[in-house]
Amino acid sequence: MKYHVKIAAFFFSLMFCLIACDMVERKEAKSKEVANNSDVADDTSSSINTIEQSNEDSVFLDTSLVLLIQDTNVNVKEISNEFKFTDHLQTKSGISIDWIKKSNARKPKKGELLMLEYRLSLPDGKIIDGNNRMKMPYLPFVLGYNMQNKGWDEALSYLTVGDLAQVKIPAYLAYGKKGLGKLIPPDSENWLFVKLHGIVSPSRDSLGVKIWELRSGKPAKVEKISKVKFHMIASTESKANVFNTYTSNFPVTYTPGQRNYPKGLREVLNNAKIGQHLFIILDSEVAFGIEGYLDLVRPNEQVFYNLKILEVD
Repeated sequence: MKYHVKIAAFFFSLMFCLIACDMVERKEAKSKEVANNSDVADDTSSSINTIEQSNEDSVFLDTSLVLLIQDTNVNVKEISNEFKFTDHLQTKSGISIDWIKKSNARKPKKGELLMLEYRLSLPDGKIIDGNNRMKMPYLPFVLGYNMQNKGWDEALSYLTVGDLAQVKIPAYLAYGKKGLGKLIPPDSENWLFVKLHGIVSPSRDSLGVKIWELRSGKPAKVEKISKVKFHMIASTESKANVFNTYTSNFPVTYTPGQRNYPKGLREVLNNAKIGQHLFIILDSEVAFGIEGYLDLVRPNEQVFYNLKILEVD
């Protein structure tokens, strides 16, 4: 049964746990060859309004599964007989989904912010990633914008709030022939164990701009903003990492009145706060419109931004 609870209570534990970047800053330390679009907040704010859940049990992973895969040194293949699958789906694209727990809640939609608990392993059973490695109870994930890879987006679109599943993503929908640095070898299938805890409503959804404020930040001690320094990762439904300032470790600067940023992003930056961390989706009308942007953003395409404000003068 679906209901809403106040996000402030639900995210209390996140106030001190969201201290790392998922596939950007953390994995960059392991391999500087790649950077992904899953940078997450240092903490969260009550600006994030509500979270839709299937039931109270969806707040935590099933205890039996946690005991099995909480330790990332465990080999998933060796304990696979402990999993009791209740349903199976093989998608046309080649993704395999086996449900350990399946709920009757609704499926998420493109452009919604999901709260996930996950473990990622290779076919040899070795767990290589997970929100627990980042000391995070959940991973915020906006569906449909290549925050991880196309396999994640497609697989998660089949889950409902409260579902717990094992997902096998073929290499061509994961990291392909290149792999992911030293973490994921070329042409490797990815195994994802994931639970969808809830769907978070945006702080704002108006005039073509949708915002989730993961961290509220502090107002600048100036009457009028003259400069904003920030890190950003931008992606679209068709392309990951359209812009990524983390790869060069060189944040960018915005001066009010600059026209080389999309209208919707300029509006957000004109009201930026120090330390603020935002997930943003811009409709095409306030992004790059009917012309798109070079070969990076298609005409009439929405753009997702993962924005972290560093300085406001």
